[in-house]
Amino acid sequence: MVLGVFLVFSSGYAGYPMLALLVIILLELVTRRLAWVPTSFDRPLLALLAISLASDLASPWRSQAVIPVILFVLTAVVSVYPAARVIRAWPEAIRPIIGVWVAGALFAAAWGILRAPALWPSGASTPTLGSTALGTTMAAAIVLALGVWTVRNRPWVRIGLAMGLPVLMTALELTASRAAWMAAAVGAAVMIGLASRRRAALVILCAASVAVAVLAAGVERQFLVRRLESIPSVEANADRMAIWSGASSMVRAYPLLGTGYGTFLFAWQQYNRNPTLMDKPTAHNVFLNFAAETGLLGLGAFLAVLWKGFAGLWRRIQSSRGDPKTGGLWAALFAAVMAMLTQQLFDATVMSPHVGYGLLAAFALGGARLSGAAAPTRKTPA
Repeated sequence: MVLGVFLVFSSGYAGYPMLALLVIILLELVTRRLAWVPTSFDRPLLALLAISLASDLASPWRSQAVIPVILFVLTAVVSVYPAARVIRAWPEAIRPIIGVWVAGALFAAAWGILRAPALWPSGASTPTLGSTALGTTMAAAIVLALGVWTVRNRPWVRIGLAMGLPVLMTALELTASRAAWMAAAVGAAVMIGLASRRRAALVILCAASVAVAVLAAGVERQFLVRRLESIPSVEANADRMAIWSGASSMVRAYPLLGTGYGTFLFAWQQYNRNPTLMDKPTAHNVFLNFAAETGLLGLGAFLAVLWKGFAGLWRRIQSSRGDPKTGGLWAALFAAVMAMLTQQLFDATVMSPHVGYGLLAAFALGGARLSGAAAPTRKTPA
């Protein structure tokens, strides 16, 4: 079932297998077969959930905050427990997990490309994922595909990746998400830096995929070039800066527990003075969003989750560095999470159950405490 979630994650349909996982967890709880697998970030995650609940209890918009905080708690449980349990029982499960993640992303990319002309200039999307969220999943999938290249030797896999990476890159380009473009660049750079083998091939693959994506853009090319040129422009990003300023005002007004988890849209109405920016559900920065909705306590807990999550993935990279079958995949997962969080500097899609699954499940895979017999050991030459 965990493989099923990762397979459909990139196209936006992870909610269905996630619901099935929730049912399984509830059945295990009722029959007393639930055995929580400890992870490196359990404590800060529990603290973040507790602070989010407290922020909603103290919120002026308490009634609107009930559903978001319940979804947050359920997402955390469904994301962490099954992934940690799978990797504890089968440490090499990282291979099929990354494999189906990339395969599902290729399907989503083709779907987004086919839909893009009819939706333009809104950007490529799937029926359940907007262009921004599709950009997030494409950026992560590109990085993971690079990781697969470092561990797979079969010709048909290499040919598939060489053909698939330009498809992923083209879909990313057509989302018109500037944050996703930057996320993919950061993630690919981190992956290339962490790769212990075939680094030159990764650089060539990235360059060739970008070239194909640029050539594949037709009438959209001029619009995409203007989007790219607008990234450093203060004037072009004035709306984003206005939202950040309003979110900062919320933090000053509610410094301890914030306005309540999931209440940014309602609180924003009191701080916004621009009629064109009325319907903004997030602060367009995940760190500001946590600070505004859960206060400085919530932001601190979220940062602790990230610190412990990355530490768990880093330890897995170190312990598997000598393993040609999994070493590159752990590095790719680390880099893919870096890509997701790069985009979250300009968005807050990771607070949704869908994208949030990708972040928390990745941390659970890296941070699950393995038994002594199952724990990977660093291999050294004889």
